[in-house]
Amino acid sequence: MLKGIIFDMDGVLINSEPFHFRVWKETLQRRGINLDYNVYKDCIGSTVSFLMKLLHENYGISLEDDSLLTEMKEMKEELMKKEGFPPLIPYVKELLQNLSGGGYRMAVASSSPQSYIEKVTKHWGIMQYFNKLISGESVRHPKPAPDVFLKAAGEMGLQPGECIVVEDSENGCKAAKNAGITCMAYYNPDSGKQDLGSAYMVVEGYEEIDSAFMEKIYCHSHHLPAVICETSRLLIREMKKEDIPRLMEICSQETSKDACEGVAKPLSEELEGFDAYRSYMYEMCDMGYWSVLKKDTGEIIGRAGIEPKFWNKKKTVVELGYIIDEKYRKQGYAYEACQGIIQESVKRGAVYLYCRIKSRNKASINLAEKLGFQKTDYHLEDDEDDMEVWRYTC
Repeated sequence: MLKGIIFDMDGVLINSEPFHFRVWKETLQRRGINLDYNVYKDCIGSTVSFLMKLLHENYGISLEDDSLLTEMKEMKEELMKKEGFPPLIPYVKELLQNLSGGGYRMAVASSSPQSYIEKVTKHWGIMQYFNKLISGESVRHPKPAPDVFLKAAGEMGLQPGECIVVEDSENGCKAAKNAGITCMAYYNPDSGKQDLGSAYMVVEGYEEIDSAFMEKIYCHSHHLPAVICETSRLLIREMKKEDIPRLMEICSQETSKDACEGVAKPLSEELEGFDAYRSYMYEMCDMGYWSVLKKDTGEIIGRAGIEPKFWNKKKTVVELGYIIDEKYRKQGYAYEACQGIIQESVKRGAVYLYCRIKSRNKASINLAEKLGFQKTDYHLEDDEDDMEVWRYTC
């Protein structure tokens, strides 16, 4: 269960990497050293001590040169007085407000000094969202070692497996992976060409990120069933292997034979193929057929969802399908489930949804019309003559 979210600061909460490079470049220029960005970029996401090692290896600067650190801090203060703090990343405040409202514990785990973390979060009015502020200087090993993230999780009273890390650097993503924590990388072009390949997912902005999105990342990275949506009476979530016998029971009902989605494979085949289906359909495509549960009892009463399909070897579509236990038909559950899925599909940017219905299946045709689908003249080569294609415009 996701309980905590740990944020890096520089490049994730504030757009500070260009500022930091400028501070070091101008500081070293006073000593006649022209700092090459290709040298500096390897320290992004790590600590000042790690940068000092790079400066020692490339420019012969002593690891014990405390005067350089003093000069850097003076330059930093001078530039901040002139220009102010580096700006917040767009939509950071909205994201933090949403996650705070979701009840998550949150921490900053940054390679920056503790005093600077406190100044930045206080200045931008975001300190109140965080339970802990942790500096990489307070642990033995800097990123890409896991130390700072493990400390952040521990100080929030959480296990690493209960957290997500948000990072923008190669060092930070590797640190999260080394800590055994799911990482969502934020691609920040101002952080340089970072290899974010060790992150579970990469996003390019926060405007569409919320608690539900974080929960889905967490669930998928741990192979757990994510909630798709809720209606007044129903919970629609990804299937678990344990759901399959019940779903096969529903699909094998005599009255399910007219439902295209309800054509049942053998139980053994469904169970054997489930892990591959989950990995591909849920975790890669972010689609699939999902379990439909009554919220008041938790009983599985059907299966519904959307899947990508390739029609007539030339047309890629998103197809909606559903099946409801015959005991729960004519009570509005099919409409409620499909309506919830349509609304979720619209949120995800769908343009059209399609469904295939046998002409004798009057109940499904009536439902399609009620949902707003319209019959088309399109026909699939492998379908029987009585199979109709209906389309919904999102």
